Amino acid sequence: MRYLTKLTLSFSGLLAIALVSAFLAFWSARSAEHHLERSRLAHRVHEQYLSLSNHTYQLFKQFGDALLIGDRDKGSGEARLLRAIRNDFSQLRILIAEEVLLVGDEEIEELELLAEIERQIASLLREFARLQSLRETTDPAGYQAQLSRVLDEEIDADFQALIAEALAEEQEEVDETEAEMYAAVAVFQRAAVIAGLIAAITAAFGILMLRRGLTKPLQRLLDGAEAVGHGDLGHRIEVPGGTELDRVAEAFNQMTGKVAERQELLSASRDALEKEVSRRTAQLEKLLQTLRQTEANRKRLLADVSHELRTPLTIIRGEADVALRGDDAKAEDYREVLIRTREAADHTTRIVDDLLFVARQESGEVRIRPQDVDLAELIGRAVKASAALGFIDKHVEFEVTVAPTRLRADPRRIRQVVTILLENALRYGGQEVRVRLDSAPGGFAITIADDGPGLSEDELAHVFERFFRGSNAAIRYDGGAGLGLPVAKAIVEAHGGQIALTSQPGGGVQARFTLPDRAQLAAVS
Repeated sequence: MRYLTKLTLSFSGLLAIALVSAFLAFWSARSAEHHLERSRLAHRVHEQYLSLSNHTYQLFKQFGDALLIGDRDKGSGEARLLRAIRNDFSQLRILIAEEVLLVGDEEIEELELLAEIERQIASLLREFARLQSLRETTDPAGYQAQLSRVLDEEIDADFQALIAEALAEEQEEVDETEAEMYAAVAVFQRAAVIAGLIAAITAAFGILMLRRGLTKPLQRLLDGAEAVGHGDLGHRIEVPGGTELDRVAEAFNQMTGKVAERQELLSASRDALEKEVSRRTAQLEKLLQTLRQTEANRKRLLADVSHELRTPLTIIRGEADVALRGDDAKAEDYREVLIRTREAADHTTRIVDDLLFVARQESGEVRIRPQDVDLAELIGRAVKASAALGFIDKHVEFEVTVAPTRLRADPRRIRQVVTILLENALRYGGQEVRVRLDSAPGGFAITIADDGPGLSEDELAHVFERFFRGSNAAIRYDGGAGLGLPVAKAIVEAHGGQIALTSQPGGGVQARFTLPDRAQLAAVS
């Protein structure tokens, strides 16, 4: 038997069982919904009868009190209770009508009972009205006798009996509905158990029948798929018969052969394409990064130059204006103007040189002239030259802990870095400055530390930005432009090193930069 026939028989049986189960579920749901709705209506009618009984009891008590002690509220209480009673009757008619639509004409008797209760209430109201009119004309003893008869016989006996009958009928209907619902649930449970057993037997038989015919062919297909998945495109599946799975195995063998033929061609094409794409992508990314960096550096340099050169150019222009206005000025006055103008021009030249060096380093166009240098000797000369800065009350200590100290670097630029850091330490630090040359992984480390007031965390985050000056520098010295540390950073990074400042408020500043013993200069143009 073919697998398609086996599957058709198995699933047909399961479909029939599913349809029967669905019908049972639908029937059970509708039956439960019907009984729940009937129970809900019966409960609501029962509650409404209780409300009617309560309101009529209050009304009759109100009338009795009025007949005995007089109507103190001028009939307002009786009017309110009459409205409530009319509303109760209206709600009861609506609910009983819903029961009639749900159950049938057997609920019409409730409407008749409700009409009888309404007539009884109307009769009692007329009786109370008659007694009210006789209150002033009849002797008290006879009046009390008639009132007692109405309260005892017509209300306590007749009317309460009608209300009790209505309540008992509704309670009986509630109990009957719940019993029917429980019986329906029991029937559905038995039907569900039977349907489940039939489905289980049918499924077990179908699974056994299919398993016997599918296990070996599927295992052959699985073994073939795993072999091909591991790259064995030469694997072929055995085809013993003519079932659907055998035809699948034959098609699989043909497909595997074609895949093996095309795999070699695709592999070669893919390798070539991946290499070309990778190469082009790397070129484009590098070019795009270079363009972005160059544009950012250009914009920043223009902004920095415009900002920083404004002050010295203004000084030059002001001095020239002063000289031009002095028609009878002496030669000495012109000389002083020219001296101040030259000083401003020199300051401008230094700013332009520093800015150009930083900009070239950021754009990869540094100009470094490397030579064989003894780093300890170079730093020593810079330390000795620091005495010429005019800080005669401060002491500089230099210590070397490594030997030899030769490397290949630009001596003028490295000395410029040391001078910048030394000048900062002497100008803004305390009385003691310590310079130390140590070894570092792959090179040397130079540390310049002072015992000054130090820098805050916010200032440390910006010390290498152009034209930034810390609060200590702004208070104690106003001659700098804020380019020293950016220039030092550019020089160190151009040599392949790194520079960093650490500090704690009140604990001094420690500047440390490293240089590789083999230069890694980024001299790109």
